[in-house]
Amino acid sequence: MRPTLLLLALQAAGPSFPFDAETAQRYQTEYARSSGLPAVVENSIGMKLALMPPGRFEMGPNGSKHRVTLSKPFYLGVAEVTLAQFRAWKPEHKIEGSEAAFQEGDRPAAQVSWLEAREFCAWLSERPEEKAAGRVYALPTEAQWEWAARAGSKEDYPFEDKKKVAEYAWFNHTYTPNPKHESGDRGRQPVMKLKPNAWGLYDTLGNVWEWCADRREDAATGERRDPVMRGGGWRSGGFHCTTVAHDPGDPRLRGDSIGFRVACATADSQRR
Repeated sequence: MRPTLLLLALQAAGPSFPFDAETAQRYQTEYARSSGLPAVVENSIGMKLALMPPGRFEMGPNGSKHRVTLSKPFYLGVAEVTLAQFRAWKPEHKIEGSEAAFQEGDRPAAQVSWLEAREFCAWLSERPEEKAAGRVYALPTEAQWEWAARAGSKEDYPFEDKKKVAEYAWFNHTYTPNPKHESGDRGRQPVMKLKPNAWGLYDTLGNVWEWCADRREDAATGERRDPVMRGGGWRSGGFHCTTVAHDPGDPRLRGDSIGFRVACATADSQRR
């Protein structure tokens, strides 16, 4: 079978950035086929993860962009970690002050610190089923998160019309003061109810801020920077729910609009 130009481009870490949604979908599908990796996997706690192919892109907002190369594929949670999934590790976890509806298992986990998110990833990696499958979990790096959220787009929103942000993201669309606690229809919403991006990821923008793995340290100077969360949350305005939105936070910070999704390296992707 004669190789397509897209398949040949796989050897150069993907199509030239930026690329449109159709190309993103074809690249993801054909990379999975050519590499022998499944496009989507489901783990032992019912979490689905989508294959993110390698590539090069320009990361960051206008005025401070820099080029990044991701040379290895990885998997990323299709959705933010839900309360049901988080409670498989910490059964008693509840969102303090939130009404009963916001405690339901299909809502994204929140009031989770960076440290707790990392502990969850370590726990999940040690489950017998995950060890047998060779899956190792971690928070995504900022570069992994932004590459996945952009899905080929050079714009701050990974869709053509930024006026359609409400079709992809839960945010404070009324621009009125947020409630002290989640109540009524103001708060985290069930995952995977809005449109996904071109790589099949839901709620990368809005719903809850998502912790990333990076915590910058410089041994020579003693400088240490707090980890960063990405994408905006339900308390954010639409202008803050973008692929470049980021906010540093103390590793112990917990809030009802702060959660996470997991990245996963498989034995196959680690060898590539």
